[in-house]
Amino acid sequence: MSALYNPGPRLSDTVTAAPAMKEFASITIHPEVQDGEPVFSGTRIRVETFFDYMRIGVSVNEFLNEFPSITRDQAMEVYSLVQSHYTLAQIAAMITGPQQQVIASEGRIIAAA
Repeated sequence: MSALYNPGPRLSDTVTAAPAMKEFASITIHPEVQDGEPVFSGTRIRVETFFDYMRIGVSVNEFLNEFPSITRDQAMEVYSLVQSHYTLAQIAAMITGPQQQVIASEGRIIAAA
């Protein structure tokens, strides 16, 4: 092989965006809603907002009082993700599913074949 030959990334150089796809009824991602960021289903309220509230010590009840369009079930499902130390990027990857991969060396997302 020539030194100029570059076949692109090998499968072993890629990592799956999430370990497994999970169904989350409480979280939706749509490119036209909040720039494709994870939101509570049926709302335009970003999951990031919930994370921010939890980070500063606001209780789930106080959060629900501020955002009455979010149900307790939705909040508790996302709260369990917070307690499991998932990041917003990991949650987004779980929602969008295994059809995407991240090229570790380049930080790009590619569609899996």
